[in-house]
Amino acid sequence: MAALDPERLAVWRSLMTSHAVLSKALADALDAERELPLPWFEALNALQYAGGRVRVMDLAAHLVISPSSLSRQLGRMEDEGLIRRDRGLDDHRAVVAVLTKEGRETWRRANTTYLRVAKKRFINRLSDTDVAALQRVFNKVSDP
Repeated sequence: MAALDPERLAVWRSLMTSHAVLSKALADALDAERELPLPWFEALNALQYAGGRVRVMDLAAHLVISPSSLSRQLGRMEDEGLIRRDRGLDDHRAVVAVLTKEGRETWRRANTTYLRVAKKRFINRLSDTDVAALQRVFNKVSDP
């Protein structure tokens, strides 16, 4: 095995640390201001951007979470009235997560907190050159 390049390994560690710091900042703000866990916001956000209705298996893939973990999370979100689970329109075997009116309102309020933190801690700190470079990098590492 070839020796690890120290500079690339340092960048890897910086990426992992940055992700953890930003996730914590988002989680702390959402909890303090909206009493909403970050994973719940991420699920509501995915549902909102998908038009309010997504197959649970597709949602799990999008959120990079196991279907069983997502199912437990959705159960708690359903108990809070944020989503409901239905059968698929085309495939009645499929389970679909549906955003409720309360879920949309919760997402709308929480999204203001999320975007404020994202802008302050990340978005506003990047130049156009940074954005282009990061997009190239993320496209490379996200491609299987």
